[in-house]
Amino acid sequence: MAKIVLHIGTHKTATTTLQDTFHHNADLLAQHGLIYPRLGKATGHHGLIYDWAHLPPFYKPEHGSRAALRDLADKYADGPGTVFVSSEEFSRCDDGHTDLAAIRRLLDGFESFEVICTLRTQWQFMQSVYLEIAKKQTPPRPPEMVRSAIDTGKVTGLWVDYNKLLDRLETVFSPEEITLLDYHSGIAAPGGIIGAFLNHLGLGIGADALEPVNQGSSNVSPMPLASWAANVLAQPRIAPEWLVERAGSLLRAHFENKDLATCIFTAGEIRNIQARFGPLNRKLAERRAGIQPGFALSEVSPKDDTVMRGMIDGRFWTRFCREFVRERMQAPPAEG
Repeated sequence: MAKIVLHIGTHKTATTTLQDTFHHNADLLAQHGLIYPRLGKATGHHGLIYDWAHLPPFYKPEHGSRAALRDLADKYADGPGTVFVSSEEFSRCDDGHTDLAAIRRLLDGFESFEVICTLRTQWQFMQSVYLEIAKKQTPPRPPEMVRSAIDTGKVTGLWVDYNKLLDRLETVFSPEEITLLDYHSGIAAPGGIIGAFLNHLGLGIGADALEPVNQGSSNVSPMPLASWAANVLAQPRIAPEWLVERAGSLLRAHFENKDLATCIFTAGEIRNIQARFGPLNRKLAERRAGIQPGFALSEVSPKDDTVMRGMIDGRFWTRFCREFVRERMQAPPAEG
């Protein structure tokens, strides 16, 4: 009988890259015992939780999520190998978002379960979430994100206190069925995140055996401070891509560094985030010690030359606003 692996994210831990790559190489993976089902139009399996989630109709399975989950069990549970399904939407913390117990019951035909969850240091995770939100709507202000994370352990419906995420998983799965992976260890592994997953799954092949998609990196985020500055100027509208790119060019020129590293948080906010979540991350490692010896979440700080939000001065804003006005004056009138 087959094993099923639920890869539940979290968000912004190379999930799209993994989904795109596994979907594209599904035939090769199947030859090595890993089944990556091609369900619907998306490369990820977000449709499996459509019945419980507020997702666009694009992801809706023809007969709903419950039927799709039953079909998975009927098709693969009695066969050989491992079935791998992937959606970061499984890890959301919104009340009533995903009924993990119901999902497990619908997949009970499989011989065994494994839930794999990749985690990254909180300030980087929060920054990446900000950048993703900013692509589609006005994002929350960085100080508000920090306050929400510290006060509630979550931001925009996502867990930042990973102990609470683990608590939720353990209401449905045994501790032995859960695997936590450290994002920073994964990207440093041979073959990066893809290689880390292939190694964990024991397929006997490396990332170099798979054909890369999008040059090996999907859904890449823009420069953090460029996105923030563009959103400040564009509010209440969504910052257009050209404005983000222009902000990035001006930031590189302003700080005279073409390889500029930036951060949407101030140095003080980073310290507050680390003071709040450092002890919680160590608690998480202690909880997993008997099951995953050596697991720990990497403690990553911004590099010394990183430009933080608090370092942006009036000279930059003056130049940026002038560039914005110049661009708008030269642009053709909007239709309507």
